[in-house]
Amino acid sequence: MKKLLVFVFAVVLLGSCSKNTEGCTDPNAINYNPDAVEDSGNCLFTLVGTWEGVSWIPNGNNIIQNYNGFTLHCYSDSTWNSHTLPNWNGNNYADYRGTYFINNNHTECTFTTTHFNLNNGNGWLDYGPATPINHFSMELTHSSYSGNLISSTDTTLNSFDFSFVRVE
Repeated sequence: MKKLLVFVFAVVLLGSCSKNTEGCTDPNAINYNPDAVEDSGNCLFTLVGTWEGVSWIPNGNNIIQNYNGFTLHCYSDSTWNSHTLPNWNGNNYADYRGTYFINNNHTECTFTTTHFNLNNGNGWLDYGPATPINHFSMELTHSSYSGNLISSTDTTLNSFDFSFVRVE
């Protein structure tokens, strides 16, 4: 009888110790937990990659239709560049580059534009002292990236929304 009680106690004790591990269950996330059984909703994704513009809405005006192409490249050293083919620039590319920062929760990002090139023969130009710094709230998944302006050093921006889809 004593052995039976010890056996039952051991089964109950071991059975009560089994617990579903919570964590990020998305294998595309940077904090993916292969042991997680239950998704905790805290998956974090990288901005590193190539993104294609879906909407670009400064001051309530979606100007994405003014571009034949709008691609954003984000690199692991926190630099970015964009290649745009605007309809208004004589079909020349307008390229911009700078730096970005993402907070630890991946809910906010700051983009600083440091240089631009309108491909008009002048090459890359320093933005100078009026360097735009835009701070956004953001939603980032493996396949999409969108945001809303929180603040900007560009006094002409009252609002700014955007969305991109990952292309690589």
